[in-house]
Amino acid sequence: MKQTQKVSILGFEISKIRMKEVLDKIEKFLEDGKTHTIVLLNPYLLLEARKYPEYAEYIKNADLVTADGFGLLLAARFFGDCFPERVTGTDLMPLLGKLCQEKKYRMFFLGGKPGIAEKAKEKFERQFQGINIVGTHHGYFSVEEEPKIVNNINMKKTDILIVCMGAYKQEMFIKRHIHELNIPLCFGNGAAFDFVAGRFKRAPGWMQRIGIEWVWRLLLEPQRLWKRYLIGNTVFLLLVMKELMKKLMEEG
Repeated sequence: MKQTQKVSILGFEISKIRMKEVLDKIEKFLEDGKTHTIVLLNPYLLLEARKYPEYAEYIKNADLVTADGFGLLLAARFFGDCFPERVTGTDLMPLLGKLCQEKKYRMFFLGGKPGIAEKAKEKFERQFQGINIVGTHHGYFSVEEEPKIVNNINMKKTDILIVCMGAYKQEMFIKRHIHELNIPLCFGNGAAFDFVAGRFKRAPGWMQRIGIEWVWRLLLEPQRLWKRYLIGNTVFLLLVMKELMKKLMEEG
């Protein structure tokens, strides 16, 4: 497989990759018989990884890390580099649905509030006639219930497991069971089921283009997300500026 160039941001290597290339890699992952993970990285996930070593390890060991958040694109520019485009989990979902429809890959939706994964499944089944979503399960379960859920996922001969339980929690579920899951591809995708199911509407295109989609998310869930975006984005920017100053001093 062709080696992808990467940008290093605060100790994390992120692939310089376009969405089409991501889909090509996914196809190759699904064909080689091994288990693979993808991380759709944004500034919030990166900050969480700096707090939890096991999370940082998971991200660094992933087979593919993409730049989901606009903040990463901005940080790359500060360091004199760039990403060809933003690769978001929300944009990936319909493209993955089309791929699975065409190639007959089997998907399993795990996460979200009770009923949301089922609604996302129904929406995909209407949108992509013949798609094979072999199972769903909400994200509100105990650790004791996990073996039964993993067994169900395996029994369904799943090809792609999408876990939407929020940063850290979704990746740690995959990390705990990666050696039990006989699945070619597993990845966390935040609130993707909420958007597919229609619980939340995507930000207007103009907000996406200028990099303020996070403002839309904040307006949708202010109580839950204000710390993530107002404090988190500020902390991320300060860390990037600190790293940039250190780099300039070393070069000077």
